[in-house]
Amino acid sequence: MNRLLDIGFEPAGHWLLKSEVLVFELLRHTTQRNILYAFVSDGQIKYVGKTTQSLFSRMAGYRRPSRSQVTNFKNHERIKALLRTAATVDILALPDNGLHHYGQFHLNLAAGLEDDIIRIIDPEWNGKERDQEGESTDDNVDAKPLPICIFSMILQPTYFKMGFFNVGVANAESLGVDGQTIEIFCGTAEQPIQGVINRTANTNGTPRIMGGTGLRDWFKVNIAQMQEIAIAVMSPTAIKIEAGKASRKVQSTTLNAIDHGG
Repeated sequence: MNRLLDIGFEPAGHWLLKSEVLVFELLRHTTQRNILYAFVSDGQIKYVGKTTQSLFSRMAGYRRPSRSQVTNFKNHERIKALLRTAATVDILALPDNGLHHYGQFHLNLAAGLEDDIIRIIDPEWNGKERDQEGESTDDNVDAKPLPICIFSMILQPTYFKMGFFNVGVANAESLGVDGQTIEIFCGTAEQPIQGVINRTANTNGTPRIMGGTGLRDWFKVNIAQMQEIAIAVMSPTAIKIEAGKASRKVQSTTLNAIDHGG
């Protein structure tokens, strides 16, 4: 596992078995695309794959596969078998940051690294089965991650000027611990602003989301002071912010999806 961590892979989540139902929890990179991922059990790299879909969508393909989805089905059964023995199965991820170019052409980091990582590490589950960007095994269905919770707030002048905001008691437990990095997806942007969760700024321990200059600048361009905004918590370390009528529309449609089972 250290060989993956050394080149930039990060712990992104883990698999769980709940009443014999396989589920996953993602802590980061939930909506990022062009991403390398790995399944690691007790420090041993079991599988490495890549996807052009979001990480959430790719993991959803492993959750309830049909037998015709060969890679998905086999890995689904392998993960469940490990979890039944009380082993852990973690999800590591390395997103393409878009910074690698050859002349004017973008080099896809995930596509460029996958073959050599598999060749050198030879993960047990890869074998002769190759995950072709998750497309054939997921039937091209790009599953949408449902938020843990959604709440509205007024963008106070201090928030607007400083690039942070406080989360109230009602939603405090849906976010991570003090000092964790949080991905802040603003509007329709696919790349997040990297922020920090601060639980020491408020005396009651509720989180303050520190987005810095990136969030401050987005506020100035897209939202007016004292305007209502909606925050969707996608994972303990990933949120999405939208403004105005778009916020209310997203809030309404997402809550309806949750109410009706998604």
